Amino acid sequence: MALRPPSAPASPWRLGEAMSMVTLNAVGFVLVVAGWSVAAGRLLFHDQVSGANVAIAGIIVAGVGNGVWLLTGRRAVGLRRRTVADAIERRYRSLPRPITEASTTFVASKGMTRYHRPDCVFVVERRVTARRRETHESQGRTPCGVCRP
Repeated sequence: MALRPPSAPASPWRLGEAMSMVTLNAVGFVLVVAGWSVAAGRLLFHDQVSGANVAIAGIIVAGVGNGVWLLTGRRAVGLRRRTVADAIERRYRSLPRPITEASTTFVASKGMTRYHRPDCVFVVERRVTARRRETHESQGRTPCGVCRP
């Protein structure tokens, strides 16, 4: 089963975003080199300040380009993660459940804010304690939205 929808791109960045990052890095590099060439060969500090300012501006331009590029990728990965999580949840809810007796005990561990059925995907291979629904609710827990106890 393919979890990636057909319209989802293979990369978190589009070509234009990558080109913007490359362009801003190139401009930043040129400014750093220009600042270095202005400050090079100058003996006194006050003669080197203008070159240092240009070089610092170049570092800032390149940093902004890289920061925007990383934030764009982070946003795309977050959207993809939510899409995959929704697909997994839809698949999990569509699976037929065996008809069993209604359980009166549900499970949770110390740090959990929700209580679950013993066969819930969120408590598999976890150390949990079985208690009655009233006990979990008195401890401030709410029912799981996936297994719906």
